[in-house]
Amino acid sequence: MEPIFKSIVFLPKTAIMSSEYTILDQPEETPALAIYDSIGGWLVLIAIGLVITPFTLGYGLFAELLPVFEEESWSYLTSPDSSVYHPLWKPLILFEVIGNIIFLLFVVVVNIYFFGRRRQLPLLIIIYYIGHLAFILTDNALAAQIPLIAEMDNNDSYQEIGRAILTVGIWVPYFLISKRVKGTFVH
Repeated sequence: MEPIFKSIVFLPKTAIMSSEYTILDQPEETPALAIYDSIGGWLVLIAIGLVITPFTLGYGLFAELLPVFEEESWSYLTSPDSSVYHPLWKPLILFEVIGNIIFLLFVVVVNIYFFGRRRQLPLLIIIYYIGHLAFILTDNALAAQIPLIAEMDNNDSYQEIGRAILTVGIWVPYFLISKRVKGTFVH
């Protein structure tokens, strides 16, 4: 009686386990990832932005930031005898110049990886976008500590922060989940 009891109890369990095993054991067919020969789709917008960015960063650096280092401007902002002096002027200006130089060099590298369709590009561009947002937020937080800047109309700063947040919010997920990205940056 005991062998019959075991077969009644264990036979259905064995049949279920074996059928589950064969079903789960079979490899799941996944569609092949499409490989794209060129940059297309929404990536064209990224390409346009990446081509323009070094020029806008370079212009901002050479036309707006570096002239601050001329003796008259520098001493006006950083001399304790000046009427607009604040101890944060010097670190803020240095932070902006060094940050913009780093971002200028980094975006050139991102361009090389982007147009070379390198596999590492999605990670690099995500680092670039998030780093840029962090830089803008830090820069604006420091600048807000200087009364002369705090009293000014900050609409441009808010727009810049908004653009950076939108960029991160749209493009970071795109570079993480897009099949187009996975199929384009394969080298």
